[in-house]
Amino acid sequence: MNSFIENQNWSYATKKFDASKKRVAEDLKILKEAIRLSSSSYGLQPYKVFIVENPELRAQLQKAAWGQSQIVDASHLFIFTNITDFGDT
Repeated sequence: MNSFIENQNWSYATKKFDASKKRVAEDLKILKEAIRLSSSSYGLQPYKVFIVENPELRAQLQKAAWGQSQIVDASHLFIFTNITDFGDT
């Protein structure tokens, strides 16, 4: 269990991406599965994740993200959205 805490403490923000490098399909598959298996409060997973690869759409989204280069330079853009109305609890 200690390694879990150590892994959680290891983090950093990537300021620049090499737009010429792309994640391989196997990496993307693992990331998708990790998101699918992630736990959330009440076990409801009240969110959706969109993976945007379309360059034109990413260029449009960059404007809404204060022009951050990561939006268009990263291999894949993951957008996490929150569902606020998922029924009675």
